[in-house]
Amino acid sequence: VLSRLARGIDGGEDPVLGGEEDCVFWYGDVTRDDLQAAIRMVKPGESRQSVTYVNRVLAFIFATDDSFKELMKLPKEPFKMSCGD
Repeated sequence: VLSRLARGIDGGEDPVLGGEEDCVFWYGDVTRDDLQAAIRMVKPGESRQSVTYVNRVLAFIFATDDSFKELMKLPKEPFKMSCGD
């Protein structure tokens, strides 16, 4: 999953440790309806691939246990990005 995420961004950008004012653009696949950055992956506990929003994957991968529990309570939609997209 991490290598697929890395292929979708510019090599000099960091979507995790970059500054809040830095915009990291996605060059990979997007959803049909709302053009959100997305990848296909098999989620934990599932057996089939599904489309997953990239910003949610990044948040879940690097979340603390407590943050993960809070993120699970949110609607299954892409997170609002600080760059406005």
